[in-house]
Amino acid sequence: MTDGQDDHDEREDAVDDPRHDPELEAMADAVEAERGEADASGAGLGEGLGFEAREPALPRALILPGLAIVAASAAPLHPDGYSFLQLLYVAFLRHPLEGVVMLLGFGAPFLFGLIVALAAAFADRGHGARAMLRRFSVANLSLLHAQLLLVSFILAREGVAVMAFALVGFALVSGSYFIIQHAAAAAVGGRVDDQGEIDHADSGPKLHFLFRWGATMVVAICGWVRLQLLIDVRLGWAVEVLLASCMLITILLVRSSKARPE
Repeated sequence: MTDGQDDHDEREDAVDDPRHDPELEAMADAVEAERGEADASGAGLGEGLGFEAREPALPRALILPGLAIVAASAAPLHPDGYSFLQLLYVAFLRHPLEGVVMLLGFGAPFLFGLIVALAAAFADRGHGARAMLRRFSVANLSLLHAQLLLVSFILAREGVAVMAFALVGFALVSGSYFIIQHAAAAAVGGRVDDQGEIDHADSGPKLHFLFRWGATMVVAICGWVRLQLLIDVRLGWAVEVLLASCMLITILLVRSSKARPE
């Protein structure tokens, strides 16, 4: 067989082989290009919502305000001078379930401080630790919103507080915003594991957003509580500790976000 015949046979094999079809190759290139554009748009959407693809590092300084919030649970809170821990102890004496409900509901701000301190100390231990802390934070903030909505409705119905209906509106708007942001972050979140599957454990809002949102909520609630001085309702100085600590958390997170390289 001559060299010319060999070249002719190779060309015929190339034509018969669909892998060498120019039209199919062009279609494959177009599909890959569209997939790349979709990935880029999804990443851009996530960044636009404030949920980066990579979990940013938390400043270690968050440990201090987080522990200060936890310590505030032992400071005077009730108008009669009782601390939250004392009230919680009495609730557990009445019934364990009542104590648990009080801890998760009224104690949500103090648990928020504990989660912040733990996250600042251990969030860099790996993806599993961050995912667990994120779940705890979402659950904590969800309970905070639920408790705020319940208490605001009761106060508005009884008419025993200043700007009670404003608190109801704030609870509804803030709770709706948190739900929408969480759903949007979950829609664009997730990461691809070693098997090429999407790991939804990494979806949802990042700790930076959760902590800033939680601190903002506590600051707003503390501000409303201090408005009750207009009707001579004076809560203890634990409110000031919560207010100052959450403001410090917000400042540290904002500075940390601005310090990150683009």
